[in-house]
Amino acid sequence: MKILSRDLVALVSQALLEAFPELGSEEVLTVISIDDPRDVKHGEFATGVAMKLSKRLGKAPKDIAEALIAHFPKDYRLETVEFAMPGFVNMKLSDAFLQEGLKQLEGGFSVEQGVDVTAGEERPIIVEYSSTNAAKHMGVHHIITTILGDSLANLVEFMGHEVVRINHLGDWGTHFGKIIYAIEAWGDTAAIEANPNDELTRLYVKFHEEAEKHPELEEEARKIFKALEDGDEERTALWKWIVEESLKDLRKIFTRLGVEFDHITGESFYLNMTDEVIADGMKAGVFTEGEGGSLIYPMGLDEKGEEKTPALIRKSDGTTLYLTRDLATIKYRMDTWHPLAILYVVDHAQSLHFVQNFIVAKALGYDKIATASGADLSTSLEHISFGRMSFGDRSMSTRKGNVIKLSEILDEAVKRAGSLAANKGSELPREDLYALTEIVGVASVKYTILSQDRNKDLVFDWDKIITLEGNSAPYLLYSYARGSSIVQKAEAQFGPLDLAGLPKLTEEAEKAMVRKLIKFPEALQRAFDERKPHIMTTALYELCQEFNRFYGNVHVVNATTEMERRSRLGVVCAFMNVLKSGLSILGIPVLDRM
Repeated sequence: MKILSRDLVALVSQALLEAFPELGSEEVLTVISIDDPRDVKHGEFATGVAMKLSKRLGKAPKDIAEALIAHFPKDYRLETVEFAMPGFVNMKLSDAFLQEGLKQLEGGFSVEQGVDVTAGEERPIIVEYSSTNAAKHMGVHHIITTILGDSLANLVEFMGHEVVRINHLGDWGTHFGKIIYAIEAWGDTAAIEANPNDELTRLYVKFHEEAEKHPELEEEARKIFKALEDGDEERTALWKWIVEESLKDLRKIFTRLGVEFDHITGESFYLNMTDEVIADGMKAGVFTEGEGGSLIYPMGLDEKGEEKTPALIRKSDGTTLYLTRDLATIKYRMDTWHPLAILYVVDHAQSLHFVQNFIVAKALGYDKIATASGADLSTSLEHISFGRMSFGDRSMSTRKGNVIKLSEILDEAVKRAGSLAANKGSELPREDLYALTEIVGVASVKYTILSQDRNKDLVFDWDKIITLEGNSAPYLLYSYARGSSIVQKAEAQFGPLDLAGLPKLTEEAEKAMVRKLIKFPEALQRAFDERKPHIMTTALYELCQEFNRFYGNVHVVNATTEMERRSRLGVVCAFMNVLKSGLSILGIPVLDRM
């Protein structure tokens, strides 16, 4: 299935250039956008380019729009191309194209040419997400980066790009000095071995409680971390054990969420590469010496003429920082994969870090790849930020010890999904019901995160998460199961499904469904361009609403004629194919029964 708006841009461009030869093709392409009409009755697509060109051409938008329509190329996909005030050109799809589109979608759903084939486009896109800290429980606040990042990686791949999924594990830093101090001071070996993450979290919290009374403990922890960086064998062995135990616990959560990574690589992997970063910066003359022998990158002045926060590259005691290791990470990834882009899915609290990271990386030339021809290929460094999550009035802080474990949230979701199934009178066998509630519960949490604009803060509300009403995972899954039930009934009554021949759409409910299906690739492209899965979830929700209207307005299995039944079953199958593909991008499996 094509992204139709791309073809429409070409048609609008052709019409404009014929109507107004004084315009250049590059100029025209920069101002054309294809949008949704204000009223769905006016068609499926619209452009307001006439209003954008009014000043440039010295003409009224109405005159430009009418000239555009007069020169618009004939295209069988469009039934009408009409003017609407104050300067819109609306385009309505033809029945012939709807029938052709339905036929394509009956056999499956994919986006044709999701990637523009241009120089260097075959390079992969790296998506870094989850990136939880070792030696701590995976709290509920970690789920946004994990689920958002996984969905974006799936979307990148679905749109035709190679993707590299990376979990940048937080296995290095001063907090390990604190944990090791706590183990040496108050640790119980048997307790740690019996339940490593619970005990390590408890000890981490205890360190901060004690440090509030004895601030000198912070300096002791820094000394331990310095010893780690200097290769202290005993403490290095303890550090390795902590990381290994943490990963065991994290992998259980990733499996339950259905999240996979190509690489789980900790910060420590890049530790020995930081000397190269410092050497590169000194050679380029972009690092300056700070107080006590530290190294900084001056950030310059902001728009008010005030000095920006300088980027600290190396501390006065010689230890490196998260920023130093992140710069080494970029250098390594560029050398290893030559990526088209690196997407960092990290909450907005880290915005300053990534501003500094990207500025310094570019100053070092780490965003460029030299080719054999001597030209440089650029890599896009993007911080995919998102808001914070809250759960009622409970704050979440590992230091204070009141973190809400992610596993507890998933357990609660599964429990509530079970109650929903019981209230709806599910007749599934016990073992099937158990599997269903696990899928629905986890899917509900994931969908809640992905259906939210990532730039906004998210407040968990169970009444909106586990429900068959509104924009929720159970509603979408139930819609798919309803489609599956229709197909099963048809096959039981008439035998194996036969969708041979071109469908004939006779009812407006059928056409409305196919219009939604044909436009779904547009939502995928927007979600990809803006790095926002919620654009796709909105389209899936609206698609399910349209399907349930279709189901309520026409007979499918008991249609009057065989052709009507065959065409309407084709609509059902196409709907299921698109919904299944969309949910797979979100990391949600479909259910044939609920």
